Amino acid sequence: MLVPQGDILIVDDNAANLDLLGAVLRERQYRVRAVPSGAMALAAARRHPPELVMLDVNMPGMDGYETCEAFKQDPALARIPIIFISALDDPLDKVKAFHVGGRDYVTKPFSAEEVLVRVEHQVSLGRLQRELEIQNQNLLDANLKLKEVNTLKTNFTTMLVHDLRSPLTVLGLVLERMRGGGSASEGSLDKAEASVTRIKALLDEMLEIYRSDSGQIPIEFSEITPASWLTALMGPYHLRATSAGLEFQVAIPDDLPLIRGDQLKLDRALVNLVDNAFKFTPRGGAVRVEAGVEFGSGVEAGLRFLRVSVIDTGRGIPAGDLPYIFDPFRQSERSDASQGVGLGLAIVQRLVSAHKGQIRAQSQVGFGSSFSVLLPC
Repeated sequence: MLVPQGDILIVDDNAANLDLLGAVLRERQYRVRAVPSGAMALAAARRHPPELVMLDVNMPGMDGYETCEAFKQDPALARIPIIFISALDDPLDKVKAFHVGGRDYVTKPFSAEEVLVRVEHQVSLGRLQRELEIQNQNLLDANLKLKEVNTLKTNFTTMLVHDLRSPLTVLGLVLERMRGGGSASEGSLDKAEASVTRIKALLDEMLEIYRSDSGQIPIEFSEITPASWLTALMGPYHLRATSAGLEFQVAIPDDLPLIRGDQLKLDRALVNLVDNAFKFTPRGGAVRVEAGVEFGSGVEAGLRFLRVSVIDTGRGIPAGDLPYIFDPFRQSERSDASQGVGLGLAIVQRLVSAHKGQIRAQSQVGFGSSFSVLLPC
């Protein structure tokens, strides 16, 4: 039965020994490299580390013991198992071989079957050790990731409690006043109503995040004509821009290709992006919504996408935060207290993904941001 291939380095100053041992190993499909000195063995191993080294003891210059010690002192080579193969059969020679780091010792003249069994054993052990190290590293990485997620969720929960506390306090004050026989003013009732709306919005966002993570976003697909849909959706923003002191630009061609999607959910996604652009762009700035067709490349070659971009001249997003803006738990770390938990972008990303689309974000602090939604045509 053939053993799995392994890369073995043989070190012996006797060419006949190299040929004999190499032939035995090659017959079992091992890949074999042979060198006549310890110095050459170190150089060959550093270029391409073998799975196993078979090392003679008596060699001119650097002998086998010194070569083994040099391997063990090199961090890149220290874990490579070494089998000594030598005519020296004194127990002290074997003790010294194990003392300098050898894994096994074979006495010449050797039996081919004995050598093959010992080689297979060391190669298998080495592979199992490497697999174990990989699994241990994966477990460490997973544990660190779990700790990070738990920390982020704790921060997120803290921020959510903070956001709920304020509207609940308003409601409590209004109810306390009414319970004491006092009358609530119209302004107080308006604040109470706004608090209820805020609480409901927070809970709805949490529910939507849960549904999206569970793959439960219901999508009702229908045919959408982009030009008329986007023009109508952006219509109310012109008046809002005037009130906010912003320039609002819309560039929507009439000949955009049809798409299929859930218009109400796409409305929500785009409205969220435009609302954010207005929210974070100071007076005198500009917000632009433009649409066009983008052609896929690479694995998406031959596909067409409707691209809708929302561009602003607002404050921008720090480069360190940009990779995490669609993560609901990380958002809580950088959201302004006045802006709440900031689940909007997380929901937008999930709504776009539910349409088999993509969302891209670019930003530079002090210059503005650009969000592009790509939907399959």
